[in-house]
Amino acid sequence: MKVIGVPVQVWGAIALVLAVVWVVVWPQRQVDGLAYLILRWGHALAWLLLGLAAFLAPFTATAAKVAGMGAGVVYLAFMATIVTTG
Repeated sequence: MKVIGVPVQVWGAIALVLAVVWVVVWPQRQVDGLAYLILRWGHALAWLLLGLAAFLAPFTATAAKVAGMGAGVVYLAFMATIVTTG
C-alpha cells in the first residue's frame, strides 16, 4: 500500500521518529494535572498513533482508522491545551 507513491511503512517510520523527537521536545509551561500530561505526552502520542495507523493500514483498515481518529482526538486535546494555557 502506498500514499503519494511512498509505502505506508516509510510514513509509519517517519511518524515514529517524530514521536521520539516530541518525547524530547515539548512545551514546558507551568501547569499541573491533566494539562501537564496533555502538554508533556500529547504531541508524541498523536505521532505514535499515526505511525501505528500507517503500520496497520495494509492489514486492517478498521484498526488503522481507529488509530488515526485517536491521533486526531489526542492532537485536538493537545492544541486546545496549548491555546488555553498560553
